[in-house]
Formats: sequence, C-alpha cells, structure tokens
Amino acid sequence: MQTFVHFLIIGVVGYLCGSFNSAIVVSKKLCGFDIRTKGSGNAGLTNVHRTLGGKYTLMVLAGDIIKAAIALEVGGYLMGSFGKLIAGAFVIAGHVFPLYFGFKGGKGILVGATMVALFDWRIFLILFAIFVVLVAITRWISLGSIVGALGFPILTWAFYGDVKTTALSAAMAAAVIFMHRSNIVRIVHGTENKLSLKGKNVDH
Repeated sequence: MQTFVHFLIIGVVGYLCGSFNSAIVVSKKLCGFDIRTKGSGNAGLTNVHRTLGGKYTLMVLAGDIIKAAIALEVGGYLMGSFGKLIAGAFVIAGHVFPLYFGFKGGKGILVGATMVALFDWRIFLILFAIFVVLVAITRWISLGSIVGALGFPILTWAFYGDVKTTALSAAMAAAVIFMHRSNIVRIVHGTENKLSLKGKNVDH
C-alpha cells in the first residue's frame, strides 16, 4: 500500500511539474504570442532558440531543468533510483501533454536529459558525448536526440542489469522517438532543419 501511495505521489508531482511548459510561458508572458504558433510549432528549446533567440532560450532551459529536478528529487526521496525514473517518465508525459496548455507541448528532450543526468551521471555523459558528436557532424539536433534516446535503455541495462528499470527507460525512449517521428521522416529525406548558432531576437 505504501509503495502504491508513493508511486501515486511521484506520478502526480511529476506530471504537474512537467505540465509547466517554460517555452509556452516565456513566449506568452514575455513575447506576447504562443511559441506553438511560430516556427516548427513545437513548444521546445530548439524552436525557442530559432524563433526567440538567446536570452529566452536560457530562460526556457532553466525552467525545464528546474521542473525536472524538483520531480526527481521527490521521486528519489520516496523510492530511490527507480523513483527518479518514475518521476522522469511522468515529467516527460506532462511536458509532451501539458495539463495547463491543452495537452499540446514539447518533445521531452531537455527534461529527459535532465532526468538522465540526475538518475545516473555516467549514462548522461556518454549520451551527451554521442549527442554532441552527431550534432557537430550533421547539425541535426533531432538526430542526436533520437540516437541518445535509443542509447538510454541500452546503457541502463549495461549499468544496472535490472529488467524493470530497463523496461521503464525503454518506454521513455520509445515515447521520445515517437514524438520525433516527423523529424525522422525529414532526416530520411535530407530536409530536416539544421542547427544555427544564431537565433532570432524578438522586439517588444
């Protein structure tokens, strides 16, 4: 019974934290429009960088890291490492389907990366290195994100050898990859947007 209650608490806290989409809040409150109506239409860090520019990107980055950190702190306190993974799964769910914003959010990469970093820094460093190399070579952020998601359950199994932990990490990876299905199509056709270090600036 206690385990179920802890799971419930972690799930609710994780989902509600994840539902606070920093990209939508920043674009609406500071720029006067919904980021989902601009650029790629995605309420995530990459679209914020391309559409709004540097300082807003940093705000969104900080907001998404903080919400993931809060949820994983609760998960870790109640159920240890596995609790962190549970919290991470619900944060990603909230970020992708935010309660406060019509269930239309981002793709979960930044909050997922924060979750991995807080879950196991070794796995994070390996995945981050893979991400950086792929983005440096191709300039496709989405490709680095997709391959990083694929690597998460593989490394989780390599480090922990635990079925339920690996299964949960695989489910999260599958969700992230599913959210990138349109990116995968564009990558295959060579039409995916490439990273530019210059973001736009929005005047008010």
